[in-house]
Amino acid sequence: RRHTRYIGDWSSDVCSSDLGNVSILKPAEETPLTALRLAELALEAGVPPGVLNVIPGYGHTAGAALSAHPGVDKIAFTGSTEVGKLIVQAATGNLKKVSLELGGKSPNIVLADADIDAAIAGSANAIFFNSGQVCVAGSRLYAERKVFDRVVEGVSQVAKGIKVAAGHDPLAQMGPLVSKTQFDRVTGYIRTGRDEGARVVAGGGRVGSQGYFVEPTVLLDVNEKMRVVREEIFGPVLVAQPVDDLEEIARSEEHTSELQSPMYLVCRL
Repeated sequence: RRHTRYIGDWSSDVCSSDLGNVSILKPAEETPLTALRLAELALEAGVPPGVLNVIPGYGHTAGAALSAHPGVDKIAFTGSTEVGKLIVQAATGNLKKVSLELGGKSPNIVLADADIDAAIAGSANAIFFNSGQVCVAGSRLYAERKVFDRVVEGVSQVAKGIKVAAGHDPLAQMGPLVSKTQFDRVTGYIRTGRDEGARVVAGGGRVGSQGYFVEPTVLLDVNEKMRVVREEIFGPVLVAQPVDDLEEIARSEEHTSELQSPMYLVCRL
């Protein structure tokens, strides 16, 4: 019997099985419990044993072994671009089919004739939801120059008002990053942004002295040469730039990759 294999990241471990195939779910090493509970629920629901399998472990051991295994015909992976490249290389042994959902730097685009209040709320939610640990997080914000200050001020106020706390706090609106490694990565990007000339107008620091909590952060005075603009941060960090037209945004896209591009505007009829 052939196997379909799904490798998940910590932001969304969801397994979708192909009909007639056995599925193997290798969750991110940071978040194995959700996937294991999913397998338990599947058994309770009547899914036959062995149809949905969960193999926890590290990527360089368990993940690498599954990627190269000749009995696996299809791999679906959600995670970083770097690991995606390794999976493609490992899959050549038996010419596996591969589906990849890799990192992105998705922009939100706000035009001057948009519903600005809705655009502010949508742009804030796009980056601060799940502490920014979302593959399609709206981590870049472009707004037409005539409404830029209003949009940035609105998003910054939302950021400053978010209650950052542990999930068991009933007032919590945003939780921690998944691990110390990710905390160091995100705070490192904020430092790099400052060093490269970015200006912090909201957040920019740690919340408390324990745990991996980072303030919702908004950076201005950025450009496409900066790492915070070009690279996926995977945390609650937004970079905002004013633009004069859509062609200016199109030119900037040559430096980044994105999974989706929300746009807020009012159509002229």
